[in-house]
Amino acid sequence: MKFRTESTGQPKVYKTNMNENELAYFEALILRKRAEVQEELEALMQTIRDLRENNDDDASSMAHHMGDLGSKEESMDLTYRLIQRHQKFIRELNRALARIENGTYGVCRATGEPIEKGRLEFAPHTRYSIAAKNQGLDKRAAVA
Repeated sequence: MKFRTESTGQPKVYKTNMNENELAYFEALILRKRAEVQEELEALMQTIRDLRENNDDDASSMAHHMGDLGSKEESMDLTYRLIQRHQKFIRELNRALARIENGTYGVCRATGEPIEKGRLEFAPHTRYSIAAKNQGLDKRAAVA
């Protein structure tokens, strides 16, 4: 993970200041969250399958009500968006696990400072401290 450039021109990598027990705790927390989100994702996928199946059944019916069709389309659209959000969250959790593996977990990508443990408890996938987020440094780091 590259944060700042040293005077030598080489990127400086900041390592975590957490001990093995803390890292194991956050790894377990992330794995638990990922399992929960994966379960929710599977339920959403089943909802899509059910809505499609119901649409196929309704297509054979002569009595289509435009409001019903619109509601089903809106429900499918919302479900697809939720699926995308869950998939993105799983990717973020996987990236956090990779940071645990490479020893950079819990380090703010914008400042190189440790991320508050309370923030990591709330959002274990985060890459930015509250201070960096409040200053908008997370957005600037994402663009850079």
